[in-house]
Amino acid sequence: MEWIMKNNLIKGIPASPGIAIGKAFLYKENNLEILEKSILSKEEELERLIKGREVAKKQLEEIKENTLQKLGKDKADIFEGHITLLEDEELFSEIDSKISEKKCTAEFALNEAIDEYANMLANLEDAYFKERAGDLRDIGKRWLYGVMNVQVVDLSKLEPETIIVARELNPSDTAQINLENVLAFVTEIGGKTAHSSIMARSLELPAVVGVGTVLENLEDNQILIVDALNGEVIVNPDEETLKTYREKRENFLKEKEELKALKDKEAVSKDGTKVDVWGNIGSPNDLKGIISNGGFGIGLYRTEFLFMEKDSFPTEDEQFEAYKIVAEGLKGYPVTIRTMDIGGDKSLPYMELPQEENPFLGWRAIRVCLDRQEILKTQFRALLRASKYGQIKIMLPMIMDIEEIRKAKAIFENCKNELREEGIEFDEKIMLGIMVETPAVAFRAKYFAKECDFFSIGTNDLTQYTLAVDRGNEKIANLYDTYNPAVLQAIKMLIDGAHEGGIKISMCGEFAGDENAVAILFGMGLDSFSMSGISIPRVKRILMKLDKKECEKLVERILELSTASEIKNEVKEFMKNIA
Repeated sequence: MEWIMKNNLIKGIPASPGIAIGKAFLYKENNLEILEKSILSKEEELERLIKGREVAKKQLEEIKENTLQKLGKDKADIFEGHITLLEDEELFSEIDSKISEKKCTAEFALNEAIDEYANMLANLEDAYFKERAGDLRDIGKRWLYGVMNVQVVDLSKLEPETIIVARELNPSDTAQINLENVLAFVTEIGGKTAHSSIMARSLELPAVVGVGTVLENLEDNQILIVDALNGEVIVNPDEETLKTYREKRENFLKEKEELKALKDKEAVSKDGTKVDVWGNIGSPNDLKGIISNGGFGIGLYRTEFLFMEKDSFPTEDEQFEAYKIVAEGLKGYPVTIRTMDIGGDKSLPYMELPQEENPFLGWRAIRVCLDRQEILKTQFRALLRASKYGQIKIMLPMIMDIEEIRKAKAIFENCKNELREEGIEFDEKIMLGIMVETPAVAFRAKYFAKECDFFSIGTNDLTQYTLAVDRGNEKIANLYDTYNPAVLQAIKMLIDGAHEGGIKISMCGEFAGDENAVAILFGMGLDSFSMSGISIPRVKRILMKLDKKECEKLVERILELSTASEIKNEVKEFMKNIA
């Protein structure tokens, strides 16, 4: 095993922070022999399919109940969603058709159908929906094992001080982990927004994902160090390295306790400037993680889950309930809800979106909603009704023209008038703003600001459009960098333009949770930061150590620099002094 060397380093993505030292357990899938041709009748194959589904449902019900006890309803609801998908009639019909047409076994038809659906999701550019493919494969695996009468490996009965190494861990795998014995996990594929990563953060279990093909080069019981702060795994460390990482682990645990103390504190800088630190969520289930980490509001509530998880458009009442839950849960703190952002990398099977050469530049988000106004009208009415129960702010995505804002506002006012006539209460002062993602808004920010109640910067798309770099294209991934001086200049223009136009501006893109970017954004005058829940305490702590004037000087210096690497070096030196 030449690949394994003393202190060999494996690089990956830090998905759930922490440091663990333990013994490897290689979690490998059973090599199932899936035969295509059936010797049974169609009725007998369907009976096997149904029995297998019953076995999988029973397992998922047990996992859901255990998760409810360990992690609460929001994480248990993940498995309620799995059970709903398991019982999806459209999926079942697809498998049924394959059995009839190909005269194949239930397992062959099931495996093929799951593969097709999962691949469709995996090919989407949006990370959140791409990683739902893992959930679908999780359901399919249990169903397949049930059909073939094969036992699933029980991860609740592993030895103490175990580190699981797997190709991927599905949510049902993660939910079974016994925290008394398992110290961390490492997966070959996956990302930060996969449900297993989300659950790892809830369990406070260190995790490094996306490490590439490593299983074939590792052995059971090898000593591993999992550094899930930097996304690194060290194989067969020497004594000196072990000593270093034991100290790092102690320091991390100490720091973790210190960060817990910030939960109920507001982010006020050394010079007395108060900054809002909010969270981003993809569904009501994510709310608990924001509150537990001390987020005093929601800067981005993505509503696509309502549209993606159904086989038809969600009704006004269904949307109202989903918005109301979050509004009530925040107890008066702001909840910024983005209207439907479908198109580009997100499609709906029941909405015939065209195949486009450049979908990110195509018929998406506000463009779809203004062409299909009934979609926007239904969402506006649901949001207005829910505004009675909390401080809701509405955000329009993918704006590049003031005329788009005016058209949306006209529909919005019509919805208000309808609700007044119907005697339905709503917040008469509800705010309507835009997500700024295009250079078109950055160039004329102060004029756009006069048409809006607030701005929120979406740095993922702003970076992509400013640099003309497809963020989903691996060949040019090195060119996608929000620290590029052109992107930082665009952000500065947006912040200055918002303030000149008399409105506040937040940031809900990934850059807002980048600890090294906090000083830059604070120095530029950003009013609110919004990010994943786990990043909130660290960003708060940094803000509390900053001085506004020093950060403004930092901004002056970096905007004179020519490259992203020069800017990163300048910020690195600045942050050394802060630390």
